[in-house]
Order: sequence, then structure tokens, then C-alpha cells
Amino acid sequence: MSLIWAIITGFVLSLVLKTGWGFFIGLFIGPMLYQAFCNKLTEQRTHANPTLYLTVVFEVLGHLSKAKGVVTQDDINLARQFMDRLQLDSNSRQLAQDSFNRGKTSDYPLRSRLKELYAQYRYRRNVLNIFCEQLIQAALVDGNLDEKELQIIFIVAEEFNIPRQQMAMYIQMMMGSYHFHQQGYSNQQRYQYQQGNNYGGYQSRSAESDLQNAYKILGVEPSAEVAAIKRAYRKLMNEHHPDKLVSKGLPKEMLEAAKKRAQEIQAAYDLIKAARGFK
Repeated sequence: MSLIWAIITGFVLSLVLKTGWGFFIGLFIGPMLYQAFCNKLTEQRTHANPTLYLTVVFEVLGHLSKAKGVVTQDDINLARQFMDRLQLDSNSRQLAQDSFNRGKTSDYPLRSRLKELYAQYRYRRNVLNIFCEQLIQAALVDGNLDEKELQIIFIVAEEFNIPRQQMAMYIQMMMGSYHFHQQGYSNQQRYQYQQGNNYGGYQSRSAESDLQNAYKILGVEPSAEVAAIKRAYRKLMNEHHPDKLVSKGLPKEMLEAAKKRAQEIQAAYDLIKAARGFK
């Protein structure tokens, strides 16, 4: 779409300025105008419904819990853990609880609600990607995704126009994130790799498992070249930069989880650097 704006802007400027240079100037400023238009449109829609993101996240989480059968106390506890992780205040927490309960109802309009969210953030792909990550992360609090949960997650992909392969990649990345967190990665693992590189290449089984999960977090294969690893890292850090996410409309309630995700990406990258010996 930005290319269309560039061509149209270039054509208009070439007519106004009566010179061919106007077209090339338009090619440059057209995407900028398109970005400004998208920013304004998203801002207006977000102001019109500022709680939509938070409510849909917990509605779908409730729907995920119900899809497995009867919602158990464990499911409720897992939802509360996710609320704690987001550091929700009392008002936002009540909204999240109400949304979770609404998502559990048998007639919950999943696709309709996803369409509403997509309409609000369709020009903010980063925000929709963060939604998918946080939803998968919440569903993985118990360490498992069953078939029905996967079906719902792929419905989210359909409604957000995310290729199935890309959503599968998000699942792998968040699985790596879950295990990375469960194993309690710290600077000690990085130290083990640095020592291993210096003293014969030995690392513990725990450190090796951490490394495999670190690659998953970045969405790259262990055989990936250094340049590809750096590109993946820069892309992910750019997508999870707090200031950029706020400017793109991510609700403040979800920002803390995005910050922690950025810290995890950084930790994974640091571990890979120590293991591979690059800077």
C-alpha cells in the first residue's frame, strides 16, 4: 500500500511542480505520508475503544480455557498469574476477569471479536504480533498447548491475516521462551559457555538446553550464520521496543510483558554470542 501512495504522490507532485523531479520526490515522501495517515487512523480508533486490546486478550484466554472442556481452578489460577505478570491495577484486573468470564461462554463470538481488534490495529502489525505472542505465552503458562488450543490460535492467525507458517514460528519461539524461563537462565549459563570456549568446549547439559531454547526465542536455527542471527535479533528488539510499541497503540497494561519479552530476547542473544564467540 505504501508503494501505491509513493506512486500517486510522485505523479501528483510531478504535475504540480511540472518537472520529472517531482515524481522522485513523491516516491520518497509518499511512504512517509502513508505512515502518518496510518498513525492517525490507528490513534483515532484506539481512542474510540482504548480497552479493546486488553479485553480481547483475556476473552480469548477464557475461550482457550473453555475449549479444553470444563474450566478448572487451575485455569483460573493461570489467568491470575498472567494478570500478575502484566502488573494490572485493580480496575484493569477487574476488566480482565470480566473479559475472561465472557470468553468462557458457549456463544462467545471469537471471530467477530478478532475482526474488531484487527480493524483497530490492522496498520500496526507489530501490535497484532505482540497480541499473538502474549496469547501463546498465556496459554503456555501450564507448559502445554493441546489440539483445541492450537485450533483457536490458528483461527487468530486467519483473522489477523498471518500465514500459518508464521504463527507456527511464533509458537516455537514462545515454547523456547517458556523453557528458557523455567530453567532459570542467568549469567551463569553464559559464563559456562565462555569457560567452555576457553577450556576445551565443555558445557553442562542444562547450558546446552538453554542454548537450544535461545535459538528458538530468536526464531533461527542453530546452524544459522552470525549475520542472520544478528538480523533476527535486531528485528525482534525493534518490534519490542517499549517506546515504539506505545506510539503504535499498545495499551500501557500490556507494556510490562513486552518489556520482559525484550529482556528475554536480549538474554537469549547474549547466550548465543557467548556460545558462538562473536560480538
